[in-house]
Amino acid sequence: MHLGEQISNMRSLIYSSTLIGVEAHLVAVEVVVTNGLPGLTVVGLPDAAVSEAGARVRSALKLSGFTLPPRRMVVNLAPADLRKTGSGFDLALALGLLQSLGEIPETCLQDTLVVGELSLSGEIRPVRGVVSSVALATQDPHIRKIIIPACQAGSLPDWQGAEVVGVGSLEQVVSYCKGEAVSTVGPTEDNSFLDQRPRGTDLAQVRGQGLGKLAMEIAAAGGHHLAMVGPPGCGKSYLAGCLPSLLPPLTEEEQREVAVISSVCREESFSLARPFRAPGNAITPVALLGGYEPGEVTRAHRGVLFLDEFPEFRRDTLESLRLVLEEGRVKVSRARMKVVYPADFTLICAMNPCPCGFHGVTGEMCTCGAGAVARYRSKLSGPLMDRFDLLVGLNRVPIQQQLGSVDSPTCEDSATVACRVLKARERQWERGQMNRTLRGETLFQALAWTDGDRIFAHALADEERMSMRAFEKWLRVARTLADLQGERKTSRHHLMAARSVRFATTDCLAA
Repeated sequence: MHLGEQISNMRSLIYSSTLIGVEAHLVAVEVVVTNGLPGLTVVGLPDAAVSEAGARVRSALKLSGFTLPPRRMVVNLAPADLRKTGSGFDLALALGLLQSLGEIPETCLQDTLVVGELSLSGEIRPVRGVVSSVALATQDPHIRKIIIPACQAGSLPDWQGAEVVGVGSLEQVVSYCKGEAVSTVGPTEDNSFLDQRPRGTDLAQVRGQGLGKLAMEIAAAGGHHLAMVGPPGCGKSYLAGCLPSLLPPLTEEEQREVAVISSVCREESFSLARPFRAPGNAITPVALLGGYEPGEVTRAHRGVLFLDEFPEFRRDTLESLRLVLEEGRVKVSRARMKVVYPADFTLICAMNPCPCGFHGVTGEMCTCGAGAVARYRSKLSGPLMDRFDLLVGLNRVPIQQQLGSVDSPTCEDSATVACRVLKARERQWERGQMNRTLRGETLFQALAWTDGDRIFAHALADEERMSMRAFEKWLRVARTLADLQGERKTSRHHLMAARSVRFATTDCLAA
């Protein structure tokens, strides 16, 4: 069919969205068809993918049975000063043209958000960050429906606040806009498609390492950052792999945050388990923190970031973590881009005491010279190590103990520990925040300690020349131990137990 033969000037307005970081921002797609030199012009700070949409839209319309008239067509993406990225504007642009030319009703999409990439044949393909667009639709009072690719609509949880419509082709969308009965795909109420498999190694499989297990439990309960140091083969990485199995399930709000990040990172499936990321030591600062796309610290949001062989990472990569650990977010500034990514995670790192791994280990001979050991330790600055609440030294477990029965009553499994962790977190939520984030007067109020215990803590801190930051970290760990034991007050034995995992290190961490 030939469109627009009797139309002199027509305008349409379709809503779509663009990504900035992990958040979707509303974009108005304005289309005007007038008499003049034939052509399609897209304005409003489009990137290359958006500018090339015209060729895809023309082909998709033609192969779907529509022929554009030889007229001047102008598309404006508003607000004009917001940079538009990605191929998700294709479908909105095509529908805007059809609406301007009178092929679909003017009011059919006035309360609808439209995202989707078009193939040359009119098939609707998946787009990056579709979950962010759905989240935008549920929050904007003017949007009641959102049209997205069918292949992505079927893999979404039931989001309240907006009707999700999944379509597979341009022809299907046109039929839907005309009110014809079509088979669309909506979000499933059954979340069985989500990956709900438990992650991590069971803690019962770990032999010995009582101090390491305690540190893992504290880290899981309070969200504390943990550094482990010990010779090769002592079980540092194995212990770190147990942490995901100790963490409580994601809350509904956290599930949405993790789903948004997974969608932006183009991951095919969403998981109800907390993220666990373990990048290699060759990672660059940009890959760790993020740039145009989220980095590893954002992919670990609400979960765990494990850095094995910690001193082997580049110095600038390690130092870039300092501000992230304090603020729980990443600020990326480029010449034409300023983005804030969420990065609230628990950091677990493992390291050897020296390059060969045997410095100060009983019964082993270190082959590293003094210079090599000094260079190895110099990669870990004092301010960086001061960000860790827990600093634990580990030793090798004798073979006879490692070969003990897995059914030993002294070996608690992850499910048992996870129950204590969940109860401890519930006590923290009742106070309004996790223990890791307690500061100043809020921290002292949460301790609920006696004057005698307070004087004891001050005296011990002065004796060991603690900085204020180290002092507060010690108290936060003690508060978590009290929560794990179900006690309202933080007492002296909690302080001493916290000291055993806060300062139980080898020379590598003390340097």
